[in-house]
Amino acid sequence: MASAGGATLYSDSEQLPPAVLHRRSANYQPKTWDYDSICSMQYANKPSKQTSSVETSLKHRVRQLLLTEGQELASRLRIIGQLQSLGVAYHFEEEITGILMSMHVHDAHLQLKHDLSSTALLFRMLRAHGIPASIEILSAFLDGAGDLEATNPSLDRDGLVALYEASYLAFPGEAMLDRARAFAIEKLQELIPSMKPYQREKVRGVLLDLPLHWRAPRLQAVRSLKEHRGDRNIDPSILQLAALDFNQVQAVHRSELLEMTRWWKETGLREKLPFARDRLVECFFCAACIAPEPRLAGCREVLAKVGSLIVHLDDVYDLYGTLDELATFTDAVGAWDVSSSAAAAALPEYMKAMYSAIRSTSTAAADRVMKEQGYDVLPLYKNAVRTCAQRSLVYMVCLRSINMCMHTFPQWHELCKAFLVEAKWQHGRTMPSLDEYLDNGWITSTGPLLLLHALTMLPHTQRQQQDSWLRDRGDDGSKDMVYPRLVELCSMVFRLCNDCATHEAESERGEGPSFIACHMAEAGGGRSEEEARGAVADAVAETLKEVNREVAFGSMGAADRLCVNLARIIQCIYRDGDGITSPTDSRKRLVKYLLFTPADSDIYDALDELYSDD
Repeated sequence: MASAGGATLYSDSEQLPPAVLHRRSANYQPKTWDYDSICSMQYANKPSKQTSSVETSLKHRVRQLLLTEGQELASRLRIIGQLQSLGVAYHFEEEITGILMSMHVHDAHLQLKHDLSSTALLFRMLRAHGIPASIEILSAFLDGAGDLEATNPSLDRDGLVALYEASYLAFPGEAMLDRARAFAIEKLQELIPSMKPYQREKVRGVLLDLPLHWRAPRLQAVRSLKEHRGDRNIDPSILQLAALDFNQVQAVHRSELLEMTRWWKETGLREKLPFARDRLVECFFCAACIAPEPRLAGCREVLAKVGSLIVHLDDVYDLYGTLDELATFTDAVGAWDVSSSAAAAALPEYMKAMYSAIRSTSTAAADRVMKEQGYDVLPLYKNAVRTCAQRSLVYMVCLRSINMCMHTFPQWHELCKAFLVEAKWQHGRTMPSLDEYLDNGWITSTGPLLLLHALTMLPHTQRQQQDSWLRDRGDDGSKDMVYPRLVELCSMVFRLCNDCATHEAESERGEGPSFIACHMAEAGGGRSEEEARGAVADAVAETLKEVNREVAFGSMGAADRLCVNLARIIQCIYRDGDGITSPTDSRKRLVKYLLFTPADSDIYDALDELYSDD
């Protein structure tokens, strides 16, 4: 097949279409980043001996700060909070978990009953670390009706901010925390006029930005490095370690981005699918936020590669492909083997390129898993279909394979089938019910495919009871795949945030339905777009509460963190627009600061304008 003047021409040996095909174009923004410049950069991702020695010394000092006997609870909590905010808590994961478990077991909140700031911080940390702390921790600050006592002396600026942040760790049905948040916002707004200028700026930033719990940790580290510079309330060792660690991790990420860029250029998809969005750097940026630690290189690699392919695949289904082509492509992905599949052989050239990239990427990922983990294939997994169950993600990481094509290709097929459903809605001008849309939509968010790829790259130390993820389906011994509940929830957050950001542009392009469109249609057109957007915000808030509950009653291990970090970066990317399709200047600066600007150069001055145009 060849292309000429926007029309698709077929050879005599191919089936002739009934008429010249007119392909749609979305006129997407061109890519922001120059790949040749990235490939020409010189990166050193291994620290010098001197740097390693300094880092070891700083870690020792910080560990001493954490474990000093007789230290006040409030001081220890503050140190943990600083380490988390600056992005270096992962170096002290065992120590922090031990401290928090001890505080929980020994009811440390009873010693903090006159300190709302520290009590709320303890509550937030316990739940965020998978420790299901009760809201009774805050009972000392409540009146007889279960509301906050307005006259309590602890309700100062710091206490109200801590309470506001803690309220975002609520579980479903915990209305007290919703009331506490509203109360904190109201009181902080009353206090703002009497604050000093720098205090007003800080409090306004808290209320306008994402809450701490839902900020991507790596991006929060960027901000905290600037905010804590010159702060006398933080030990210099902590700040020095944070700056050093930021630069070392950034160097690792830049080196990986170089390899990702070379891989992307080798696929040739930019030339073969010129209608599609080219967003490799943005996808790697997201991957670095989902799995930031250096040891998670395999997770970042598959997240960036699969994410880049998904962006192209999404444009194939939403924009360019005909229904017949899309159905054939979906069958080909389900058939797996391009050399023997009649469906794959019948694909137009641009789809063959897409198919080949998916297959080669999955094969390369399989080779890496086999080399690093040594796991054999689970043949039953090839028949995976989507269902959900409330289970700990600790089991998911055991789904390794000697031939990951048998693992990941069904997941690609599942995504393509869901994409095809949306394409049929679009071409048939069909408006599904909201339930139908969401049942398909959490799959087309692409969260399940991304997370399941990343989870297989986690260390084998979390391998347990792999059969817990497979459910009997028939007498032939076939099994169904059971999606983790946390994967489903975080994917739903992905879908809702994406719809809120992209609804207007996609409606103008005539693409398929969204949550907003379905919500408006369900009332016979009687609901406004503003009401529908409010419903999206409510749905996101309730889903995040479900995520909190899953985390608090789970292990909060590496697998859980991957899922939660996906929900975090999605809220950032789709805040005030579509940061993938049409990245704003502020989103481009986020990429620049995270991947290309070391903490010891101009990052501090540049961060002053980080959110200025959001």
